[in-house]
Amino acid sequence: MLRPGGWLAIFDGDYATSTVALAGGDPLQVCVEATLATLVHDPWLVRRIRPLVAAAGFIDAELRSHGYVVTEDPRYFLAALQLGTETLAAAGTITLATAQALTTEAETRVRAGTFFGHIAYASLLAHTRSPNAERT
Repeated sequence: MLRPGGWLAIFDGDYATSTVALAGGDPLQVCVEATLATLVHDPWLVRRIRPLVAAAGFIDAELRSHGYVVTEDPRYFLAALQLGTETLAAAGTITLATAQALTTEAETRVRAGTFFGHIAYASLLAHTRSPNAERT
C-alpha cells in the first residue's frame, strides 16, 4: 500500500531477452530457455508493466532499460546453463552425456574468450496521485 503521492519503484529482468547464443541454432540457448521455463513465471512481464501499473492507478510511469552483457565473468550465465542442462536431462530431453557436452562447450567458450551472455533489465518509476492534485 502506498499513501497518496507515494512512489512505486520496480526493477526486474526482461527475461525474454536472455541469450548466450553466438548464432542462430546455438544449442546453449536451449539450455537458457529451459532455465527460464523452470524459474520465471512470466518472461514477458516487462513488456506489459506500464499498462499494468497504469491500471492499478499509478501515473507518469517511466520505463527504462538496463543491459547486462557478460563476456569475461560468466558465473551468472554458467549457473543458468547448468540448471538448464540438468532440467533437460531430468526430463529425458537430452542424455547426461549431452548435458555434460553442453557444459563443456560453455566452459570452452569462456577459456577461448568467445563466451557471450546478455539480459536486459528494466526499471520503472511511477507515483500515485497526490490527494491535493487537480483531477482532470
